[in-house]
Parts: sequence; C-alpha cells; structure tokens
Amino acid sequence: MKKPVSTRLKVDKTNSRTLVVIVTAVFVSVFCLVSSKALLSQAAYQRRLLGARRTTIEQLIKDKAAANTLVDQFANVFQGSSPTNILGGKSVAGANAVPPDGDNASIVLDSLPTTYDFPALISSIEKILNNDSISSPQITGTDQSAAANNKPSDKPKPVTISLTVAGQSSYDHIQKLIGDFERSTRPFDITSLQLTGSNNLVTFQINLKTYYQPAKTLGIGSKVVK
Repeated sequence: MKKPVSTRLKVDKTNSRTLVVIVTAVFVSVFCLVSSKALLSQAAYQRRLLGARRTTIEQLIKDKAAANTLVDQFANVFQGSSPTNILGGKSVAGANAVPPDGDNASIVLDSLPTTYDFPALISSIEKILNNDSISSPQITGTDQSAAANNKPSDKPKPVTISLTVAGQSSYDHIQKLIGDFERSTRPFDITSLQLTGSNNLVTFQINLKTYYQPAKTLGIGSKVVK
C-alpha cells in the first residue's frame, strides 16, 4: 500500500530542514574553531609583544643608570684642578696641545687609535727617534693593512702590532727614548732590549708591541616580534 503524497512531502521537508540545520551547525562550529584559533594566536602575539616591550624598557632603564654612573666617574677621574696630566705634562685642553701636554680625558680617549694605520704609526715612531737624536734609525714590521679589521663592534678588543726599533746613540739618549715610549699617549710595551757598545755610542734593538682598537658601537638594533 502506497503512502499518501502529503505524508511523503512532509518527510522530505523534515529531512531537508534537518540537513540544513546540520550543515548550519557544522559551518558555525568550523567558523568558531577558526575564529578561536585566530583569537588565541593574536592573544599569544600580544603577550610576546608586551614581553618584548617590557624587556626593552628594563634595558633602557639600566642603560640610563649606567650612563649617569659613567658621567659621575668621568667627572671624578678627569675633571680636577691638578696643573699636570697623567703624562706629567701641562693639563690643558684643546686640539693644539702637544704631548705630553693635554687634558687627561683626551689623552685616555685618544690612547688607542680606532683604525689600523701602519704608515702613521711608523711616522710617529720616526718622530720620537728624531727627537731623541737616534742615528741610523731602523723600524721593521709587517704592514697588515689588507687583513686588518677596522669594523666597529659592540665588544671591540685591542689588536697587537709588533715592531722592532733599532739605531745608535748615547746611553743617556737611549734612556730618554725608552722614557718617551713609556710616556707616549699611545701605549708601547717593550718586550726585549739589546744594547752593545760603549757609553758614548750604544747600538740598540728594541722589540715592542703597540695596539689599536676598533671603534665601539652602542649595539642598538631592532627585533621583529612574530
């Protein structure tokens, strides 16, 4: 016996409504899941962003405190009423001051060149030798300009330059030469000294080391928070 047409239509409509409800429920569920994932991801990003911002602020506070401490230390060490500087010369400021004269701050800050300049180093040593009346002066060393690293760094370290200085003079002039190396604004470390001859004419050979240090950067950079 066949069901009435009206009953079959009612069943079909009911099934259609049920399907629509199921499809709608599935769509809403999927949408909620996707939205929840996006919201959770955004919330995690905001937490990372706030954490990075907090870290940056803390570092800025530390840097400001360190800068204030440095200013105080600079004043305590370099600013005073002493008429002489650390080299024994006159404590005077200005670019025209000739070593050993000059203010302590300039002497310390200029003690290590920030670039490797071998010709300039040789010229400065030649000037010292000439001022101390050294005859037959000889300066030997290897020019490492091609391999030198002059790139600024946030943690620069001194780089050693080895040289040999030789010549002839009286014993008193050689003593003065060694004293001039010791008082030089640029540090010189004498590693060995050989002397031969009499008091009036002494032949000497000095092995020494000097240094340069690349410039220091503040290390300020940027970071992308993902």
